[in-house]
Amino acid sequence: MRAYYEVEEAALNSWPALQTSSCGGWLVKSNRGYTKRANSVQPLAHNGKDIEQLELKISRCEAIYKRSGQPAIFKITPFTEPEELDAALARRGYVIADPSLVMVAPLNQLAPQHAGDGVLVSEQPSAAWLQLLHEWGGCGEEALRITSMMFEAAQLPRQFALLHAHGRPVSLGLAVLDGEQMGFYDILTAPDSRGKGHAKRLIRHLLHWGAEQGATQAYLQVVSGNGAAEKLYAGLGFTEAYPYWYRVQRG
Repeated sequence: MRAYYEVEEAALNSWPALQTSSCGGWLVKSNRGYTKRANSVQPLAHNGKDIEQLELKISRCEAIYKRSGQPAIFKITPFTEPEELDAALARRGYVIADPSLVMVAPLNQLAPQHAGDGVLVSEQPSAAWLQLLHEWGGCGEEALRITSMMFEAAQLPRQFALLHAHGRPVSLGLAVLDGEQMGFYDILTAPDSRGKGHAKRLIRHLLHWGAEQGATQAYLQVVSGNGAAEKLYAGLGFTEAYPYWYRVQRG
């Protein structure tokens, strides 16, 4: 399982928060409430030696989020340190949210393919890309503004892609490169164009870009139970690597 640590680290780097602080080896990410991925504690290292120190660290994290007016959230993965954290949060009344899967695949098994003139790509999201993220993904106006700020601050190589078919946009997505790891985010298709292979074509185009940049492995995250997404990614060659979930503080 430790073989996937680099994937988790790349996922952490690829979705930055507007503010990040350190708490005894944990990263505390705050993003004005938009997405748990950017508003949660990433407990990848622990310097404490007993349960008392663990409880103190949890309380410190809770205080940080309380000052920003939101509940504390912890991301729990197979790499969480210490292993007792999930049980400690459960005892404090934290509830599980958004159980998900990380899926991975070697790029040489994914058939990267340039999609030609049908895909518009850029290093920054276009106004059209953001508008369709709002329409297709239900991203509210405030969340869209925060997303734009996140993207402006991000430093890693990336490609925002918008696929067209029959004269109109039908699918969008984002790929981020961190070393040899390539992550996919916000893969969305127009509601009336789903099930026609557009997302698969878009992903293969982004894989072509990643391969040119030296990526050797691709990863993505999908909410558990999203059968359509899991089928799509499995059809491309992705396999399950590890699960994760969030623990959310009750109000």
